[in-house]
Amino acid sequence: MKVGETQAQAQFGLKMGLLGVALVHPFFWGSNPIGSEAQNPSRKALVDRLWPFVCPAQPDNDDPWANPVAEGAPSLAQLGCRRVLVFVAEKDILRDRGWLFYEALSRSGWMGVVEIEETEGEDHGFHLYDLKCEKAKDLIKHLADFFNRDMPTLI
Repeated sequence: MKVGETQAQAQFGLKMGLLGVALVHPFFWGSNPIGSEAQNPSRKALVDRLWPFVCPAQPDNDDPWANPVAEGAPSLAQLGCRRVLVFVAEKDILRDRGWLFYEALSRSGWMGVVEIEETEGEDHGFHLYDLKCEKAKDLIKHLADFFNRDMPTLI
């Protein structure tokens, strides 16, 4: 790798840098139940049944693309951007996985800034069903503010 080049840039030949990444209700999963998954095994079982369609090569749900904190997953310290914003929803079965990612990234030694925003009383993808509700507007505004922050100046 060249000086200042991320692992992804070296591996895939990417020629651009990312300022930030926003994860809106990310689909992180894993074999071992955490948080609300352990309290609601029927909802976990529903997602587990979907898993063979998501990643047929990893029947144990611990593929690093869907479980970035799984044993053997690449280090989050090498994440190739300067900031990350994670949105989770209180009633989403995937909520605790979003929080786990946030916490793991915060402790990883990554030199960026990570933020998390939780929407109370809502479920996965709520903002897609009613774009005019106040909570959806707030999410979209927060997302726009995140992307517009620290924009490079054009010459």
